[in-house]
Amino acid sequence: MPAHKLKPQVLINLLISVIMGVLAQLLMKYGMSKLKKLGQSLHHLLPSARYHDYNAFIRIIKILFIIFTDKFVAVGIFLYLISMFFWIKVLSKIDLSVAYPFVSIGIILTVILAALTLREFVPPLRWFGIFVTLCGVYVIVSSHEEMPQNKK
Repeated sequence: MPAHKLKPQVLINLLISVIMGVLAQLLMKYGMSKLKKLGQSLHHLLPSARYHDYNAFIRIIKILFIIFTDKFVAVGIFLYLISMFFWIKVLSKIDLSVAYPFVSIGIILTVILAALTLREFVPPLRWFGIFVTLCGVYVIVSSHEEMPQNKK
């Protein structure tokens, strides 16, 4: 049976999900980097091994409050929610074994954009791994056969 292309609406939903996930990662990383640069290192709030009481709980709550009230982290979490909505739409239309390799494209985009926007160093071997991953995604998606239950 010949392989079929994904329907345009499914592909659009996949791409929106992946792109929202990538943007979420970048924003959360930027927000956490910003917190560190502002000197609000969270390590002094972490409970030590000797704390197993109310104070440790309060320290953890303070850390979570600082993290989740950062606007970049909060927007990143919101984008993840949007991504999840589109991902659920995708999973209702195609097999997980076809959809999930697209997450690899998100990983690839995240690495590329982290290098460009956050100035993260990406060694040559990682670039090679990205190329191999892209080839794998192509093979998986091109082998997709539309099943009768997915033709809705």
